[in-house]
Amino acid sequence: MQDKTVMSHLKTIFGPTSFLFLTTIIINAGNYGLNLLLARWLGPAGFAEANLLATLVMLMSFIAMGLQLTITKLSVEGQKGMVKHVAKQANISSWILVGLLLFYSPFIANFFNLEHPVSIIILALGIPAYIKLSITRGVYQGTDKFYSLGRTYFIEMTVRFFSTVLLLVFLKQLGLGSVAVSIGFLLSFIVATILHRLELEGRVDHKEKPGGVKPVMTFLGMMMFYELSQILINNSDVILVMHYFDAHYAGLYASLAILGRAVFFATWSVVTVLFPKVIECEKSGGDSTQLFVSALGKVAGIGVVMVIGAWFFGPTVMSLAFGEAYLEVSEYLWLYALVTTLFACANVFVYYNLSLENYLPVFLSCLAGVLQVVLIYVWHNNFFQVICCQLAAISTLFVSLLVNQYLVSINMCTVQSALSFNS
Repeated sequence: MQDKTVMSHLKTIFGPTSFLFLTTIIINAGNYGLNLLLARWLGPAGFAEANLLATLVMLMSFIAMGLQLTITKLSVEGQKGMVKHVAKQANISSWILVGLLLFYSPFIANFFNLEHPVSIIILALGIPAYIKLSITRGVYQGTDKFYSLGRTYFIEMTVRFFSTVLLLVFLKQLGLGSVAVSIGFLLSFIVATILHRLELEGRVDHKEKPGGVKPVMTFLGMMMFYELSQILINNSDVILVMHYFDAHYAGLYASLAILGRAVFFATWSVVTVLFPKVIECEKSGGDSTQLFVSALGKVAGIGVVMVIGAWFFGPTVMSLAFGEAYLEVSEYLWLYALVTTLFACANVFVYYNLSLENYLPVFLSCLAGVLQVVLIYVWHNNFFQVICCQLAAISTLFVSLLVNQYLVSINMCTVQSALSFNS
C-alpha cells in the first residue's frame, strides 16, 4: 500500500517519461544499496554466491528483454492476437527451462562451487513469473503505459529489497545467505506479476487469430541475438577476471564493475522510451531522426557527467560504497565509466535501428562482444589492460555504428531525392 502511495505522488508530479526516468534512478539506487548490504553482511565468500545468483538473473533479464521488446513492437502495431500467441509460446518455453534447470541444478551448483544447490532451484521456479512479467512490460511499453511500466520495476525492486533483508536476519546465522537472496528474487517476480496480471489480460483480443509468424520470429531472433551480445559485453570481463586473478583482486574488480555500470542503468529509461516512439513515428509516416538524436544526446550527456564525477570523486565514491579496502581500484573508475558511456551510446544506435528492422548493428554488436573476449584473453596482466581491451572493443563498435548510420542516412537522402525527381 505504501509503494502504491509513493507511486501515486510521483505520477502526479512528473510526466510519463520523467516518471520512468526517476523510477529508474530509484530502482538502481535500491539495487545498488542491496548489493552493498550483501557485500558487508555476507563477507567475500557469501557475497560471491549472492553475486552469482544476481548474475544469473541478469542473464535471464537479457533474454526476457528480447521478449519484452518483441511484445512492445507487436503492441505498437496493434497485433493483439500475435501478442497472445507469442506469450503462450514463451510461457510454455519457460516451464521447459525450469525443468532443465531443476535437472541440471546439482551440476550447475558444483561448477560454480555453490554451497547450497537449493538456491538455484528456488531461482529456477521464478522463471515463469518473470517471463509473464516481461510480457506485461512489453504491452505497457508498446502502449505508452510508462506509469504502469515504471511501477512494475519499482514493486519488483522493493519486494526484493525488503524480503531479502528480512530473510537474511533469520537465515544468515544458518549459513543460508544465498538461499535468502534466491527467495527474495522469487518473491519479487511473483508479487510484481500478480499485481499486474489482470491489466494484461484485458488487452488481448481472443477473437483475433495470429498471422505472419515468420517476421515476428525473425525479429525475436534478432532481439535474442543482440541480448547475447549484451551478455558478452556486460559480463565477459568479470568472468575472465575471476578466471585470471585471485579472489581478492576479482572482488576488487567486481566492485569497480558494479559502480562503473551505473551509466548504463541510469540511461536505460531513455532507450525504453525511444523504442516504441520510433515505431509509432515510422508507422504514421513521420521522420524519427529527431527522436534518435535527442535520445543519443541525453545518454551522452548523462554519461559525460558521470565520467567527470568519477574522475574527480572516484576515491570518495569507492570508499563510501565499499570501504577503504577498495580504494586501490578507484583510479580506474572514470575509465570504466567511459567504456560504459560508449556502450550506452552504442545501445541507442542499435535499438533505434532495431525499431526500424535494420539488423546490421546487431551483428556489429555481437562482433564487438567477441572482440572484447579475445582481447582480454590475450591481454590481462592487470586491470588497466583489461579495461583498455574493453575500451578498444566498444570504441570500435561505436565508430562502426557511426559509419553505418551515416551510410544509412546518405542512402535515405538519395532515395528521397530520386522520388522527388520522379514526381
